Amino acid sequence: MRKIITADGSLTLFNEEYQEAYHSTKAGAYTESFHKFVKPTKIVKLAKEKNPIYILDIGFGLGYNVATAINEVAKNSPDSKLIIYSLEKDISILDNLKNIEPPEELKNIYPKLLNGNFESKDIDKQNFKVYTVKDKNFEIYIIFEDARQTIKKLYKTNLEFDAVFWDAFSPKVNTELWTVNLFKLVKKLMKPYAILATYSASLAVRKGLIEAGFKIGLVEPIGRKSYSTVASLEGEIPPLTEKEKERLENSPYAIAYYDNEKLTLSPQKIKEEWEGRLKQNLDKV
Repeated sequence: MRKIITADGSLTLFNEEYQEAYHSTKAGAYTESFHKFVKPTKIVKLAKEKNPIYILDIGFGLGYNVATAINEVAKNSPDSKLIIYSLEKDISILDNLKNIEPPEELKNIYPKLLNGNFESKDIDKQNFKVYTVKDKNFEIYIIFEDARQTIKKLYKTNLEFDAVFWDAFSPKVNTELWTVNLFKLVKKLMKPYAILATYSASLAVRKGLIEAGFKIGLVEPIGRKSYSTVASLEGEIPPLTEKEKERLENSPYAIAYYDNEKLTLSPQKIKEEWEGRLKQNLDKV
């Protein structure tokens, strides 16, 4: 994978399969992890109130979101522990971790991420093959398989998460991970106050979260003009602007993505069906 130096000096990689970088080059990889995922989900505050904290991480990638969460909690609440379930499609990403120079803030964490082991883990009769990393202040379970099917398995367990990092590749290329069907399952894995954070500013994504039963809010932009998105059932999140409410109500592009009940439609099929509904909307304008 090709290395890219982002705006804050931290390194990211370019994924050839999806033709996208793992992080915003304009915001910076480390900056994006902190401002779009760790800070909006209020993990540091939560860690001072309860222990342990459970995090669901969709798209482990280069591990910046996970490492930044561990670093921030360790600095502010050193006796707290994070239990992180991270979903990742590409098992070769572990080799890529060896070839990146992490930002200074995370250099003490990355050697630990590379010191894990593969094992079989049972949770409420559901079996997962996981890459496990355990330390005094955190446990990480990286599950290498289709995220949709993993979420279906997690849904059948008693796990409940305090925060969700939704960091899949963009909806235009990783469409299957941005559907109403999937958001509905994740919603049932979240505690009422839990916050889901994503970098996406897509109207389709925001509409999908709303249709799945979330209230949504906006996070101040970092490195670009678009606000990122947070969602929760009962948690305290920033409000939508009046302009965004109007767009979600009236824009022909405010159409959610849909999968089938078994979550098996191809990304191309999901996108084609979305484009069909969009054409119908545009024809009415």
